Amino acid sequence: MPCTVDVASQEQPEPGPDRLPIRVRLRGETVIWSDVMYPGPDDGVIEEVRFSLEQYLGEVERAYAALQRQP
Repeated sequence: MPCTVDVASQEQPEPGPDRLPIRVRLRGETVIWSDVMYPGPDDGVIEEVRFSLEQYLGEVERAYAALQRQP
């Protein structure tokens, strides 16, 4: 089921307009981030990013482990 999540946000004093929401969905073995907009290498706009599911889950696990090591 696709969902929209904030991958970054300003938390203090409270979440506000400085958040970065993206739409995440899974299609087969591909994780797709859409509703993103940033300049690409050819001055075009990137609106969708795709990751292999294995690579994506590996990065999620790595980030979670790093958070667990923080005091």
